[in-house]
Amino acid sequence: MKQIYTNENRLLAMNSKNLLESAGIAVELKNEHTSGSAIPGHQIWLELWVNDDDYNRAMELLSLSNKEESTSWVCGKCGEDNPESFNVCWNCQAEKP
Repeated sequence: MKQIYTNENRLLAMNSKNLLESAGIAVELKNEHTSGSAIPGHQIWLELWVNDDDYNRAMELLSLSNKEESTSWVCGKCGEDNPESFNVCWNCQAEKP
């Protein structure tokens, strides 16, 4: 098994887990239950692990997912960079082209 992903944000880790599982890749989640540990739970990041045979395909899926999330647009009025999900510029409130 190989570690494919780690994140302190439970929502992002579980989203990645769901993405991989929906593609038919078995995922093992580590550090989900940290109660009783000497290390506080907020200091232990969740880890996703996949079988060695699934590693390359899983990396490709996560890479494609990250590219989609990082898409942005540039405001034609002020030139500011905005996340894809914004319909208006955060800086000048001009509408997305």
